[in-house]
Parts: sequence; structure tokens; C-alpha cells
Amino acid sequence: MPVKARVSALCMLAFALPNLHAEERVFGPRELADELMKSNPEIQAARQRLEAALKRPPQLGALPEPAISYTNFGVGHPFSGLNRSAFAYQGFGVSQEFPFPGKRALASEQAQREAEGEQENYRSVVLEVSARLKVAYFEWLSAIKAIDLTRKNRDLLGRYEEIARSRYTVGKGLQQDVLKAQLELANLEPQLAMLEEKRERAEAEISSLLALPGVKLRAPGDWERSRFSASLPELLKAAEDSPRVRAGQKVVDARTVGVRRSRKDFRPDFGVNLQWQHTGAPFPDYYMASVEVKIPVYYRRQQRYALEESYARLQEAKQNYEAARQSAIYEIKEKYLAIQTSERVLNLYRSTLIPQASLAVESATSAYEVGNLDFLSLLANLTNLIDLQLQYYYEVARHDEAIARLEPIAGRELIPFGRTN
Repeated sequence: MPVKARVSALCMLAFALPNLHAEERVFGPRELADELMKSNPEIQAARQRLEAALKRPPQLGALPEPAISYTNFGVGHPFSGLNRSAFAYQGFGVSQEFPFPGKRALASEQAQREAEGEQENYRSVVLEVSARLKVAYFEWLSAIKAIDLTRKNRDLLGRYEEIARSRYTVGKGLQQDVLKAQLELANLEPQLAMLEEKRERAEAEISSLLALPGVKLRAPGDWERSRFSASLPELLKAAEDSPRVRAGQKVVDARTVGVRRSRKDFRPDFGVNLQWQHTGAPFPDYYMASVEVKIPVYYRRQQRYALEESYARLQEAKQNYEAARQSAIYEIKEKYLAIQTSERVLNLYRSTLIPQASLAVESATSAYEVGNLDFLSLLANLTNLIDLQLQYYYEVARHDEAIARLEPIAGRELIPFGRTN
């Protein structure tokens, strides 16, 4: 092979290896959580909003920019010579505006409260997006488990179909048994297609949350419900300190400072101007200092309405805070009841329904093989077991999804899935 061709092949291999590595990357729960914090656009946008909000308090606490001025005062015509008159001069000055004492401090304090609110909003966004990731992952996991179960049951139904055909061949069975078994096998195909769609839909949502073109996920060997030990009073107490509620409280704090700031606007601002006026050589220089006061004479049309606006915004913030608090209380109670109900149902599936259905299938299979049971009864027992097994995993997903959706309201991680702050 020519040298140039070898170099070209090596370059192509060097470019292909990173892409190959990226395609082979498999995500488990921890990797998903890490990638979410690093790549999710909503989280990144919330982080940038927080960074921007943290830059505002120093700006609003600073003095207004000073102004430098130059004046040419001519006598007889503009820009006349300095030595022609004692009144001609060139002036160099600086002026500075001073807001009424307390205005800058209140503006900075209000911006600081708003920045604290953005910090709570950032925490809330992280928890909410993480919860959506967990819900999508549990949806994917339930689809994977349902697909595995359906395929195993398809194999079992295939075995029953062979038994029914063998019995029909030797004259001990009925053709309708064979046809019924084939029909049940055919019915599993659309179920598998819908489950595959559910799996792909969950993968697409996870890819969207991670801002990746596609993901390859790793399923655990066994999937049991997540442990949940929090009590309702503990969760209700945590709701008062959740980022969503605390963000509303920070808005109330900022608007309260805004009212005090609006009251300060009735006070006048000041300005100081210093100027050095340089004259011609025979004449002495002049020095001038002046003070300006901005008098709020139009307060009835400006400051008064601004104060009323601040009061209205404060009342709005208080009502929004109360609405967020009441909504958090309701959602916690709703999801807590859903989790408790789901746990009772899962215990019933594991301890009673699925074991009894499994024993019924085993007994029916033995009885059918020796001719003591008709095929339809056997098939009814099997489909009942299949339904119970599928419902069990759907209920596990429902249980874990309810816990995940509870996390943003409680303000903390309840399922050890990965980092959330």
C-alpha cells in the first residue's frame, strides 16, 4: 500500500474511533444523571439565569457614572481667544449624581432577593428535569420487562400449540384448540409492536433530555420497586422548604423591598458639579462648584402610581406564594396516597395473585397433558398469569414514577438515581 494511502487510512481510523466509542456508550441510571446535569438545555439555561441574576446586586448598588465636561466660553464670537477678555475661559469639569441615601442599598437588596429566588428556581428546574428523566427511564424499563415477559410467554404458548397439535394429530384433541392457540400467539405480535413503540418513545424522550441524537440504555438484572420510607407529615414539612415554594417566598421578599424602594423615590436625588475655568495669562482662573437637587414635583403622576404598582405586585407575589404552597400540599398528598396504594397492590401481586396463578398454570398444564383438562381452561389460566405478570411491572413503574414526581415538590431526592444538585 502506498504511503499516502496508509496515512489516509490511519487518519480515517483516528476520526472513526471517537465516534465508535460514542456510539457504544451505554447509560445506566448514574450515567444518565451525570449527563443530564452536563448537557440538558433547561438546566444550563437556568444556571445562566442564576449567573446573570448574581451580577445585578453590585451594579444596582453602585453610584451612577460620573460625567466629564469641557466648556469654551467666548466673548464676541464662539471660540474667541483667552487673552481678549477677562470673561473668556476654557472650563474643565466633573459632575456626579448622588441618589437619596438608602436608594442604592434598597436597589441592591431587591436584586439580591431576586437572585436568591433564581437560585431556588435553578434547584427546582434541576429536580423537575431529573424527575422527568426518571419517569422516562421507568417507562422504558417497564416496556423492556413487558417485552421480555411477552416473548417468554410467546414461547410457552408455542409449546402449548405444539401439544394441542400433537393431541389433535392422534385424535385426542380438537382442531379448535389448535386454532385457539394459534390465535393467542398471533395476538401477541401487536402487543409486542406496541411495547416496542413504548420503548422507543421513552428512549426518544431520554435522548431529548440529554440533548443527544440517541441513547443506548442498560437495564438492571432484576427490577424491584424503590424503597419509600418517608411519612406524610415529614413530606408536608419538607414542602414548606421546597425550591418551588421558597422561590415564591423570595419573590415576596424582593417585592417587599420594592415597596420600600418606591417610597424612597419620593425623596430628591442630588448632583454635584466641580469646574475649573482657565482664562488668559493676565487674568486669574475661576473655580466653580454647584449642587443640583431633583425635586419630585410630579409625584402625583409618577411616584404615587409607582408605589401603588409596587403594592399590587407585592400582593400578587403573596398570592402566588400561597397558591404554590397549597398546590405543593395537595400534590404531596395525592402522590403519597398513590404510592401507598401501589405498595399494597404490589404486595398483593407478589404474595398472592402471581404465586397462585403460577400454581394454577402448572397444575393445568399437567392435567391437560394427561387429558384431564380441556385446552380452553388451560389457556385461560395461562393468559391470566400473563396479565398478572405484566400488570405487576406496570404497577412497579407507576410506583416509582409517583416517587420521582414527588421529588420536585419535596425538594429532595427520594430515589437514589443520581445527582440532583
